[in-house]
Amino acid sequence: MGRPLRKDINGVDAIGIPTGAATGITCEFYRGSLRTDGIIIKQRGSDSYTVTRVGEAATTSTYRICTLQSTQPNAENEMRIQGSTTGQLDADLVAIAKLTKRVATDFSGNKYTWYLENDSSADYIVLTPITS
Repeated sequence: MGRPLRKDINGVDAIGIPTGAATGITCEFYRGSLRTDGIIIKQRGSDSYTVTRVGEAATTSTYRICTLQSTQPNAENEMRIQGSTTGQLDADLVAIAKLTKRVATDFSGNKYTWYLENDSSADYIVLTPITS
């Protein structure tokens, strides 16, 4: 699995039950019959996570185990995490295929260092390409 997630490279909590304004890594996943925004509770593998809906009480009955995919989730147990290459919340987003403590890899095999940024409404991933 590589280095497991807990904090980003700057020491900010990346996963777990949110405290205060920080939400950690956000994602979108498919639950029941609809796509919903979620947060990561636990990492299960480099591309598999336990997630729950944003704002929902975090209990084992609300958890889903999901696997990363490159497109918008449209089936049970699918999820997508995206990161910004420009440092802006909704600009130049890249779907992440694998996420470790220090490196994010997209579905084309490109690697990035990453950290969480907070714009006062949510945390989001900022990606910096690793050049060979």
